[in-house]
Amino acid sequence: MLKDAYGWLDGLIGELQAELGERVLFVGLQGSYRRGEATEESDIDVVTILDKVDLPTLDAYRRLVRSMPQGELACGFLCGREELLRWPRFDLLQMVLDTQPRLGSWEDLLPGFMAEDTAEAVRVGASGLYHAGVHCWLYEQDRAAALRELAKSVFFLLRMEAYQKTGRYCINKKELEGCISEEERPLLALSRDPAGATADLAQVERLYAQLLPWSAGLMA
Repeated sequence: MLKDAYGWLDGLIGELQAELGERVLFVGLQGSYRRGEATEESDIDVVTILDKVDLPTLDAYRRLVRSMPQGELACGFLCGREELLRWPRFDLLQMVLDTQPRLGSWEDLLPGFMAEDTAEAVRVGASGLYHAGVHCWLYEQDRAAALRELAKSVFFLLRMEAYQKTGRYCINKKELEGCISEEERPLLALSRDPAGATADLAQVERLYAQLLPWSAGLMA
């Protein structure tokens, strides 16, 4: 586990600028290190935007990342500027909100978002979660294990719904606790402690019974 994720990222930025110069437009951190929730198993989620991307550039990027201490933990998002502008807005919204810039700014790369983008992010997230929940209940032998796999998606949807309602983007689960309804707290508990929230079959059934109508309602 990294002791200083931003220090690690600064080192990567230095390596990237030394090789690619002004082609590096943006670098930021997202994921569990950004949220302050990293564990020993956490990846280092890096968001990188370059002027353009081709296979030689990707090879260079891979080499530089792998040369970093614990570089095998790195993952994340990379694209060129034109691809960024073509990306679906609902998907970009969550990435922008979830990423802490370390080099560059989103304002220099993207036009501002609108309420329609947030609404679409909620609808798409809800439809995906509803589909996954139905599939798991119907076809998975271990419904509890399948539900635990959905815990991260539940957190992302809770967070986007809260952002739509309040205008506040809660970075982590602790912040989110104050932005959701009392009825949604069992879903947040699932995202915070998947194993504990699915400890017995009665809890599992209650969570599925809540998850499906909740996600269906958010599609409206």
